[in-house]
Amino acid sequence: MTRNASKPSRTPTERVGISCPGCGRHDYVTWPGGQDTYHWKCFNCSKEFDLTRKRPH
Repeated sequence: MTRNASKPSRTPTERVGISCPGCGRHDYVTWPGGQDTYHWKCFNCSKEFDLTRKRPH
């Protein structure tokens, strides 16, 4: 029996340092490459935000 084992496509990710806009907490998240925004909930103040990727000037 032959098995068709195709690997699932994975989006490259990167570790990005972020700061909570509500309380200022610093954290690192695994941000999928190609996404300009990242939905994040702060563990400190429990607020949710759509963070935007920082771009070089």
